[in-house]
Amino acid sequence: SRGDFAVGETPQRRPLRPASGSSAMSAEDVRELDVHFDRCWHLRAGGGRFLSVNPLVTVLATIIIWAFVILCVVIPDDMLKGMNIAAFEWIPEVWTWFYIVSQDIWITVLIYLMVVSKYGNLKLGKEDEQPDYSFVTWFSMLFSAGVAVGLFYYSVAEPVWHYKGWGGARFTKGGRGYGNENEDGTHALMITWFHWGLHGWIPYTTMGAVLAIMSYRRGFPMTVRYCFWPLIGERCYGWMGDFIDILSIITTIFGVCTSLGLGAMQINA
Repeated sequence: SRGDFAVGETPQRRPLRPASGSSAMSAEDVRELDVHFDRCWHLRAGGGRFLSVNPLVTVLATIIIWAFVILCVVIPDDMLKGMNIAAFEWIPEVWTWFYIVSQDIWITVLIYLMVVSKYGNLKLGKEDEQPDYSFVTWFSMLFSAGVAVGLFYYSVAEPVWHYKGWGGARFTKGGRGYGNENEDGTHALMITWFHWGLHGWIPYTTMGAVLAIMSYRRGFPMTVRYCFWPLIGERCYGWMGDFIDILSIITTIFGVCTSLGLGAMQINA
């Protein structure tokens, strides 16, 4: 029901409808998406058929990303020092608790939604639509896009890293001052399972489900800003929505490049 939204009111839009037996959107669906695009600052080429872009989001995200890349090339030592301070000192020291607690909260919420509540059978599309892919194909794509490169790189390296106590692990016998190697191996696998088990899939599941619901069921364009429609409503069309999209582009590209870069390093080794 439309009462599901906490802030603002969902526009009177039906979910996107595939065009006569295919997964392509109909002309009517495109026109309905244009209603949302028209409320944001945008530029189009060829009437939107060839290009439809938000210049503010695109330009700012591009400048930030390329500025980071150029600085890494020009002053690599200074950038490495800064990233070491931020990524390996400040973030673990200040935000580790938030990561662990948030993952526990999300996994509890998603298990409840899937098993207990009425939303467990919610289709990520119209009620009368059929999936474009089989379950096996869908799982293969999800697994490959989600953890394949990282798992290839870390499947052996991470448990060995924790087992040896590299990085100052506190749970090893050397860090605690007592225990044995069997306990070290158990703790190493526990930490690895935390990173690559259910908790590791929570960010993918949360974002994927929300994007699919807002796009395929609610009729919004597939950008991260509209995931926040229940919270900020009409502000999605303004600077707040632009900020969310810029941040999502930057974090996505940096995350993907990190995974691909680690995988390339492993293959090259």
